[in-house]
Amino acid sequence: MRASRVLFSSLSGKTALFEEVVRDVQSHNPDSIVMGADCNPDCPGASEVEYFINMPRLDKLSDKDLLHFCIENKITHVLPTRDGELNFWATKRDLLANIGVTPWVSGGSFLKSCENKMDFFQKWKDSAIPAIPTFDKLIPSMSNSWVVKERKGSASRKIGLNLSAERAIQMAKDLIDPIFQPFIPGKEFSAETWVNHRNQCHGVLLRWRDKVVDGESHHTTVFRNSIWEAKLKKVFEHQSGARGHCLAQVLVDANGGLNLIEINPRLGGASPLAFRAGLHSIKWHLMEEDNQFDQVNQSPVFTSGLYLKKEGDKVSFGP
Repeated sequence: MRASRVLFSSLSGKTALFEEVVRDVQSHNPDSIVMGADCNPDCPGASEVEYFINMPRLDKLSDKDLLHFCIENKITHVLPTRDGELNFWATKRDLLANIGVTPWVSGGSFLKSCENKMDFFQKWKDSAIPAIPTFDKLIPSMSNSWVVKERKGSASRKIGLNLSAERAIQMAKDLIDPIFQPFIPGKEFSAETWVNHRNQCHGVLLRWRDKVVDGESHHTTVFRNSIWEAKLKKVFEHQSGARGHCLAQVLVDANGGLNLIEINPRLGGASPLAFRAGLHSIKWHLMEEDNQFDQVNQSPVFTSGLYLKKEGDKVSFGP
């Protein structure tokens, strides 16, 4: 069992997540290390982690330079942590395999389906939890209140909520490629899982999004609901191509119905809580690669009631 050298890309200020990944990697092999990387040498996490690498911008990185960078730093695995880099690492999978480097990322078609909200609706509208109806043109007769956002990218950016049809159409003029969804009032929760190479989920961890800032949970609490967990397992496995750590955002409406907002095929800002509660996705990656797949529990039990709070740069866990 060789020691790993994991590249944690787009470190920025994700020190709490970085520390949980380090703990997971070293629980598999104490001699392994995790290297934080960012194109900004002065990013908040640079001085907080034990190993930091100033990495070139991906759009400036040729294949030759990428291979040289990985070989020079003896990288064995890449863990992307930002939406905008997932496709890059997916397209470099075969190239990196030639030098023994594994990017932990879903397949390209799965990534694109999650990124494009129109495609996402078409692919997941008939899943165990249906995706919220999404249109490229507003249909006034469908709803009195609307959500407007960009077709691609993070749903938390440039989003209008609970808008009249007239206001929604007006806001859409300021967007690059707008889409429209009926506004559904309710409470949101996140679901996280790890998907193996056979497209099978290993546990579904649920957490309420108690306080959300710019699309990220700043107060979130783990809870259990076996019926919802079973449905989410089917949602994550609904389309082939998912791989590794994935999370979904779900809205519970006034009637108790579940509505699928999106799937993010990566670690999230509140994922440190998932590790604390028992979702050891990075360790499971390494176990799978070391032919210890039969030791990975397909139905792990997660600790209910744990919470994460983020205030400024400080992340705390309880109780």
